[in-house]
Amino acid sequence: MAITKLIADSITSGAIANTPAFRATMSTNQTISNNTSTIINFNTETYDTDSCYNTSTYRFTPNVAGKYLVIASYALGVNASTGTFICSIFKNGSEHSRANVVLSSSTSSPITTSFIELNGSSDYIDVRGYQSTGSSKTTYAGADQTYFSACKLIGI
Repeated sequence: MAITKLIADSITSGAIANTPAFRATMSTNQTISNNTSTIINFNTETYDTDSCYNTSTYRFTPNVAGKYLVIASYALGVNASTGTFICSIFKNGSEHSRANVVLSSSTSSPITTSFIELNGSSDYIDVRGYQSTGSSKTTYAGADQTYFSACKLIGI
């Protein structure tokens, strides 16, 4: 009985939960200019356990220090057969990781995933898109292809 209570209390208090955690999507399409790194406007929260995601700045600033699993993707309607399409995760304004796609079809959705250590007070992450197809292109706001999420890893 004592072990069951200890486990229940730990889960309830968040001691072993993967929080803070969030998932954000886009409510409208966004234009990405040619050869320009652009912050992706993930302005709609699917969930945000600790109110750490800001839908105005598009930043996740967790209030608990630790290592986080971060995943991001966005779909771009390309209508071009050449060029590069990049989805990057930035930490405090500097690129931390990226996924590159060399275009060979009309639509692309690279997914970038990273483990990032965040200090729980001032560190933040955001997602940026880049494309070099020769002209501005539009993202798709669909939640199945365009999303940004993170959660604190427990036990690390």
